Amino acid sequence: MSRRSYHRVLLPEVLDDIRALAMFDEALIDVPLQTITDLANHAKVGKALGERHVSGDLTGCLRIRFDVPGIRPERFRVVYRLAPNETIPDTIEVISVGPRGGHAAYRAAA
Repeated sequence: MSRRSYHRVLLPEVLDDIRALAMFDEALIDVPLQTITDLANHAKVGKALGERHVSGDLTGCLRIRFDVPGIRPERFRVVYRLAPNETIPDTIEVISVGPRGGHAAYRAAA
């Protein structure tokens, strides 16, 4: 039996976050959307976040790294949470998308 895909919900600001990636590289615009699709289809799993001294409390949130293929380490993050909860999720709620540098993606999520 295969698992059902999660529903995807992007906060309104996330679309602006994704458009802003073009200033780094036009090829980046599609990458977070594919990453979110991979998360929804259980092809990727993020890392749990918690209290962060730089950006605040992100308990209940997760992050996943992304970048254009071939770039290591990945410079960008998708910050999201599972809803209604982590135990029985059916939705991925994307909170922010952005560069890791300066903890921008985390600060926006907090």
